[in-house]
Amino acid sequence: MRNRLPARCIDINSPYCPCILAEVNHCVYCSHLRGEQVCNCNWTGVCILNEKTWQSTTNKKWNWDDVKTRTEVAAPISRLEEIAPDTCRVQLLVPPELAESLNRPGSFVFLRRSDDPEFFKFPVGIMAVENEKIEVVIEAIGAKSSRVLEQGLQTLVVKGPYYNGVFGQPWIDKITEGYIVLLAGGMGQPPAVLIAKALSENKNKVVAIVAPGKIGKIIVEEEFSKWGIEVIKVNSMRREGLARLQDLIVAPGNTPDLVVSAGPDDQHYGIIRAMQAVNLNLPMAATNNATMCCGEGVCGSCDKETRSGKTVRTCKVQTDFVSFI
Repeated sequence: MRNRLPARCIDINSPYCPCILAEVNHCVYCSHLRGEQVCNCNWTGVCILNEKTWQSTTNKKWNWDDVKTRTEVAAPISRLEEIAPDTCRVQLLVPPELAESLNRPGSFVFLRRSDDPEFFKFPVGIMAVENEKIEVVIEAIGAKSSRVLEQGLQTLVVKGPYYNGVFGQPWIDKITEGYIVLLAGGMGQPPAVLIAKALSENKNKVVAIVAPGKIGKIIVEEEFSKWGIEVIKVNSMRREGLARLQDLIVAPGNTPDLVVSAGPDDQHYGIIRAMQAVNLNLPMAATNNATMCCGEGVCGSCDKETRSGKTVRTCKVQTDFVSFI
């Protein structure tokens, strides 16, 4: 039986906590900072309410500028490579401290052109980090993303770091010397790279089932092979990949400790159905495909309702993807 993953704010006790939501009494974790009278959190770290109270008493002239927010920088484009029609792999130069903070699974940034208004920014998952260079893959599918791939552009505005790009993050962080099946399809391939790297560094055996998806190309084979990951290439995740997954998870004595789905929500649902079909209930981490506008839990565009009827701000709350089904 799989262990249940409790909901938790991804930013708790980070440099960004207490955040803007705590300042306006809408904290996603502290009941007192939601206006409730009783403390009902199960957090054993530094108390968010105490931290906010301490900051308020030590700074008598508090204003919005005192709230810790993400860094926004103008980042030169050091490389732009077209990997498919309307899809480019982009390398950006950012301050070393920002690059370092993004070198973890589930990290993402907001991007926009410097001459575009603030509301043109959109989220993009981090594919790779090397020194002060970060790499992302951008698919031009609308007004915002098309603007940043126009020819001749030399810089982009980068805002970050943000971290809730993967549900089930604690499983990825904590598992060591385990057996993991990773499925990456289409635009799920870029965020799968940092996930695969972290799993490999923790001495896990990783088997990756990879499909080209809408990109029409497999772009992660080189990185995966470098870390000793077995890559199973399929033409279609739905027609071939899920069947290969079933073959892997029913093999005698070879039940995975974790399944990771990097791709669209339909892929996540298909993987869950594939596991149910063979009566297996395994922990599953899944990329976060919610619509996001602010990344701070304020706008509500990323809200999703769980099976229990609770509304979750998915840009902030780390939880089990299965709770949304």
